[in-house]
Amino acid sequence: MARKSEFYKGKRKKKSYAFVPFVIVLAILTLVMVSFYGMQKYAVVTKDGVSVELPVMSDGSSITDSSDKEKKTYSHVEAELVLDPADYSDTENVIKKDPEPLRAIFVSPENLNVDKLQEYQNRLKTGNALVIEMKPRSGELLFTSASDAANSYGMSAVPERATEVKQYIDKLKEQKIYLVAQISCLIDSSYGSRSTTVTLKTPYGASYTDKNGVWLDPYNQDVRNYVVQMCRELYALGFDEVVLADVMHPVIERDEDEKKPPADPNEPVMPDFVYSREMTTTPTPVNAVCGFAAYVADQLKDRTGLLSIYTNSPASLVKADKDNGQDATFFMKLFDRVYYPTDKAAYKYNIKDIEKSVLTGSAENRFVPVVINYLPNNFEDVSWVLIDKEIKEDN
Repeated sequence: MARKSEFYKGKRKKKSYAFVPFVIVLAILTLVMVSFYGMQKYAVVTKDGVSVELPVMSDGSSITDSSDKEKKTYSHVEAELVLDPADYSDTENVIKKDPEPLRAIFVSPENLNVDKLQEYQNRLKTGNALVIEMKPRSGELLFTSASDAANSYGMSAVPERATEVKQYIDKLKEQKIYLVAQISCLIDSSYGSRSTTVTLKTPYGASYTDKNGVWLDPYNQDVRNYVVQMCRELYALGFDEVVLADVMHPVIERDEDEKKPPADPNEPVMPDFVYSREMTTTPTPVNAVCGFAAYVADQLKDRTGLLSIYTNSPASLVKADKDNGQDATFFMKLFDRVYYPTDKAAYKYNIKDIEKSVLTGSAENRFVPVVINYLPNNFEDVSWVLIDKEIKEDN
């Protein structure tokens, strides 16, 4: 007979292994997450993509800093930032038409009166225009300007004179006479003496002055805006054309000793001039003058009349003059005419030099010789400006 147990044996449950895969998947996900965030410091981003470089795979091109962070190192490369000066040789030609020939007599401020104007009108049998100097190198205007510079430094004409000049202009326009206003741009003794912030400076900080007057800084924005404002006001007064004179850089004459290089090659070379604006490239006369001319022409691209400019050196008729900064080839692309002081003997050579730079119209119309007392040969077929000047005989 079987022996009965004194204790009750509980019912045993069957074991389940369904949770094992879940634990494994959770462990894998945890490992992936830890690896993802833990290995971000080994990520290397390049232009070709993203890669992971572990310390054990290092080829010696990386180092570890004090905080145990790895930094990628590269071979040493010498880098240099080179900023080239502005190049105006590829400037687009914006002149679309050939102007009518200009045959004019020059009127200086002291000759702007009833008697002289009547004399000039009587002499305009072969001519058709007057060039009136509305702003000489002295800087004193022959009209009232609303510009900030003129108002701040009192450079406008007195009301009586301004009214008188306006009456002359109106009367000349009634008689169908073509009028050109000439203004000196970068030589201005009034503006330069009353505001030293706009002047071209010597290396010692003084305003640069020579026999022509006080020179203004072609890079200065106030100077540029002053010229633009005057041009707009002269068109409004009734002028058919404005010509910019003295858009050039001063040239320092040196003797032979000054032209020699310094004895000590390490000795710093002092600049000839100091400008009012800091620049990333080395300023040059060509960049200063051409930059000034380009700014004025661009601001006046909506002009109602013609806009012209002077060039003053024979070198500028062929290529940019590195000394005074003028470039007739560049000027011909932006201005309706280019005026040039010359004489009847040299004119035939000047016109040949400039012909290849005239991309629109004819050189005979757009290149204007400014001559004293005697006109060029065949003056009936070309533009010209005649200046009367008394010749003093030697005793």
